[in-house]
Amino acid sequence: MRLLCLLPLLLLPMVMNTWGKQYKRGLSGQQSKRSLEAREHLKPLRRSKRRWILSTIVLEENEPGPYPKFAGDLFNDRAENLSIKYLISGPGVDEFPEKGLFSVNDVNGKVFVHRPIDREKTPLFVVRFDAAERETGQIVDKSLIFNVEIKDKNDNAPEFTKKDYNISVRESFNLENPLVQVLAIDNDKEDTPNSDVTYSVVSQSPSINDLSFHIDPKNGLLRGKGCLSYEKADQIRVTVRASDNGIVKLSATTTVSINIVDGNNHLPVFPASDYQISIKEDTVMRDVLRVKVIDNDTPQTPAWRAKYKIISGNEKGNYNLTTDPVTNEGILSVQKPLDFEGTPFKKVVITAENEEPLFSCQNSKVKINSSPVLGNVTINIQVLDNNDAPVFKPQNVALREKEGVKPGTVLLKLNATDPDRVPNNIRFYVANDPAGWVTVDEKTGVITTKKELDRESPYVNKTLYAFVIHGVDDGDPPQTGSTTVSLLLADVNDNTPFLLSPYMEACEQLQASSAPGPRSFSVHAHDKDLDPYSGPFQFELADNSPDTTDNWKIGRTNPDDSVELVMLRNLPKGNYSVPLNVYDRQGTLEAQTLHIRICSCPDGQTCEKPQPPQYLLGPGAIGIIFLALLLFLVGFCFLFSAFCINGRNKGLGLNEEGNQTLIQYNEEGGGSITKDTAIRTLSGATPRAQYEFWQVDGVAGSAAKQHVQNPSWNREGLSSIHSAQSNMWKRSLGSQSQAGNSSIKMNGKYLQSGYLKSKPLGSFIDSVGEMVTQNGKYLQSGYLKSKPLGSFIDSVGEMVTQRLQGLDNYPEIPTYKPRVYAYEGELERIDSLGSFSIAESELDWGFLDDLDPKFAKLEEICRQPL
Repeated sequence: MRLLCLLPLLLLPMVMNTWGKQYKRGLSGQQSKRSLEAREHLKPLRRSKRRWILSTIVLEENEPGPYPKFAGDLFNDRAENLSIKYLISGPGVDEFPEKGLFSVNDVNGKVFVHRPIDREKTPLFVVRFDAAERETGQIVDKSLIFNVEIKDKNDNAPEFTKKDYNISVRESFNLENPLVQVLAIDNDKEDTPNSDVTYSVVSQSPSINDLSFHIDPKNGLLRGKGCLSYEKADQIRVTVRASDNGIVKLSATTTVSINIVDGNNHLPVFPASDYQISIKEDTVMRDVLRVKVIDNDTPQTPAWRAKYKIISGNEKGNYNLTTDPVTNEGILSVQKPLDFEGTPFKKVVITAENEEPLFSCQNSKVKINSSPVLGNVTINIQVLDNNDAPVFKPQNVALREKEGVKPGTVLLKLNATDPDRVPNNIRFYVANDPAGWVTVDEKTGVITTKKELDRESPYVNKTLYAFVIHGVDDGDPPQTGSTTVSLLLADVNDNTPFLLSPYMEACEQLQASSAPGPRSFSVHAHDKDLDPYSGPFQFELADNSPDTTDNWKIGRTNPDDSVELVMLRNLPKGNYSVPLNVYDRQGTLEAQTLHIRICSCPDGQTCEKPQPPQYLLGPGAIGIIFLALLLFLVGFCFLFSAFCINGRNKGLGLNEEGNQTLIQYNEEGGGSITKDTAIRTLSGATPRAQYEFWQVDGVAGSAAKQHVQNPSWNREGLSSIHSAQSNMWKRSLGSQSQAGNSSIKMNGKYLQSGYLKSKPLGSFIDSVGEMVTQNGKYLQSGYLKSKPLGSFIDSVGEMVTQRLQGLDNYPEIPTYKPRVYAYEGELERIDSLGSFSIAESELDWGFLDDLDPKFAKLEEICRQPL
């Protein structure tokens, strides 16, 4: 330690020498100051007296005036040698908080406070004191830091964290437990009597006997003694005081409002002791009975809501008991049908309790009663009889049978009974038989097959086939019972193996070296039968001819019941058929044919798709087409010229209206051919022929039928002419009105009067037939389909006229002299919807003067001389 003190003395000459040189360089005042400071620092360390002397500054909050008020003295020993000035700074002086609170006399060092201080706002001030040379203002000593602590004064009362406390507790709450904790805070100095809070109960409203409240004075926990009663008071107000422990005590109060929630201190009571109801058997019903209870607790609370329970009579689970949340009634429902045959009278006993446990107050303490004595009510139920459905015994039947059973085989007899006290007759029906294999005797219930059983049927699930039989009684109303019969079909070897894929393809090998060795095809077979009537299969070639054995052979058998078919040589493109015999395990044979297509593969793996056949027309076909077109043009020109000639001769103006797609629905359809009453019977000395007139669909045909005995007539030819002409006439005139009938009958008048008597009837028939044929062509082509009747009659008249004028040009037609036939009277009329006859004696030819204009053309034709 001494060495450390002497070390500065040893270094002093060196420092002085350095400062001397600086003095010589002209550094004066500033260097003198530095030199003084250096000397001070270089002085040896030694114990010195206290430089600052400060009396204790004691301040109490909120002291009364007058202000400024003396707080303490301040002194620095440098004042002995220097004229110093005391300075003060820091919080409470020139800094927040409490700026301008403190001040100091810079001459004598007296400290003053200028206003009251709130300790709760600023409990401590850290003030800085300095001593400075008065002339230069230079600080001559270290700063003095002083903590000015404000003395607490009990000027704050406790404050509750809540102005009012509002709590809700159940009526069954045990008051030995804390209800609520109140809290009050005093802002005075902590851990002093001024901030120590004590709690107490001031008052209780309303005041109830055997019920009081108290509070823990230290922690503020509020408790009670006794039992709460919702019926006496649903709210209790308790006033609590919080006081500090200062010399002058300060306090505050708060109110604790205790809201009481009604508890279950009343049991539900049944107003009735029993109920009487009737329920039909085999019926599921809701809300068959409502049971009412009375509870004096507050409605719509857990203490009021009832829970109903069936304590006896529901051993089979027939009933369900629920609570109506609005009315608090018990709702009894039947969830499982009742049985009249078992017991027609039933008894159900129910009870009720609340959702909340029952409690009571005993010796000012709450007691929970976990097993109270509950009331009950009895429900007497009368079951009304209904017709019960038949019952099958057993309910479902399973039997085993081999497939292939022939129709008419008896499978089993069903056993069904009627559970009613007076049994009804039962009839059996097949309700569901997917394959239609069985039938059941309506009276006896005997099930027989009506088709052969096949295990491989799509209606069989593996080996199981199920069908449903119904039993219907004859009660009122009829009831139906059902049973399901499960038929297990045992397999027999009734199927033969077959190829899964009878068609295969392979690419053509252009070079033998491209795929060395024989090529093979994997052939798969399948048998619908089960083991042991299916695989593994045996394969062999069914044809031993060289065409087959030189190209194919059977290779090895694979584990998956397939076989390798080996192609012994490269075959050209084409379709090949390989006959195979496939045997199952039992040796059952089925001949199969495998079709193999050898094709070209552009990519070397996939066969190209076969192209559809293409047909080319040769020179002969092209010539036939041109010839047909030429004939068509010639025929068209011929028809066109015929129409032009007809137009020039008689100026026949055809209606050129377009053949539209609209159909005239007001035209009546053609009727059936009915034979009309003959107008006359022609007879002579040697009758050669008999003529009859026919009416075709309302229009009399001319000479539609002729029975000829004259050998000079060709009977077959005339018959064919008659048939063709009749059909054409029917097509052309089938939709005309009775006007046509009048025209033809008018024509018949001319025939009877001798007109055309010299002409053979055959020529006339040919003429009219040709005319009708031509007209039929137009009708068939649609030209005259929509033309009016007048235009059609005009056209027919023109053609008939032309044919009559050209009869003389046929010398081969024989002519006969006119014959006079005796009039034998009117024949018997035959009622017909399509014809009528008029005797000549009754005919008045004057009606021809009143015909419509559309018959004028036909009249003109008939009057023309030949």
